[in-house]
Amino acid sequence: MKPDLSEVWELITNLPYEEKKIIYKKMQNEINSKLNDLVDRVNERAEQESIEFGVITKEVESVRERNHE
Repeated sequence: MKPDLSEVWELITNLPYEEKKIIYKKMQNEINSKLNDLVDRVNERAEQESIEFGVITKEVESVRERNHE
């Protein structure tokens, strides 16, 4: 059975600083890698299908309105 998130977090919390630093660095590298992959995919799509600035602005305004309701 896999430990749940709170159990893992408790284990990390109890580690010495240097070991925490290693774990956080690995997490940061993984996040950066996934973010770079996402940006690459967005850039590829943008090259294939150009979107007008006005359409983007309208969509952003729509999302903001939904988030502030």
